[in-house]
Formats: sequence, C-alpha cells, structure tokens
Amino acid sequence: MDELAKIRRVLGRINPASPHDVVLVLDATTGQNALSQIEVFKEVAGVTGLVMTKLDGTARGGVLVAAAEKYGLPIHAIGVGEGMTDLRPFDANEVARIIAGVDAGGRK
Repeated sequence: MDELAKIRRVLGRINPASPHDVVLVLDATTGQNALSQIEVFKEVAGVTGLVMTKLDGTARGGVLVAAAEKYGLPIHAIGVGEGMTDLRPFDANEVARIIAGVDAGGRK
C-alpha cells in the first residue's frame, strides 16, 4: 500500500489536480470481502468510483449495490465476459437483472 500512496504523491507533484479519478476494479467473486477492500483503498488511494467484473459467472454482485450505498461511490461499469464489448457502462436495470438471476426477457 505504501507504493500506491507514493504513486499518488508523485502524480500530485506533476499535476496538483491529479489524480482526477481513482477507480477500484472489484471481482464479483470476492463477495463481502469487497467491502473491506474498498475501505482500505479508499483510505490509501482516495477511490472515487467502482467497476465490478466477473458478473457473468456464478457471482451475482449484490455487494456492488451495498458498497455503492455504504461508501457513496458511483458505479462506472460492469464486466460480463472476456471480450472488449463485455465491459459495459453501468445500467441499474441490467445489474438488477443479474442480481435477481433474470434474463432480459424476465426469465430465470
């Protein structure tokens, strides 16, 4: 974590307004452990937003909603596969369907 804090300090010397955004990318399979990760990275790196990956697997990512609410962080994107088009902008309806295990047609 010291290295991360140092990177932040160096960036601040180059451009006092940086970093402009610090996005933490979380793996949906970490579950509730994501909350402790956010806590640590928010303190050390000043996290300003979240991205959740691996929502195409068995993990549903319910922790994403809890984390966004608890820490007041915006959700920028979700990852639902391995392709370039599988990193999608956050869409509340899509995430709700993923968490509920329902497809776009309303079927489980």
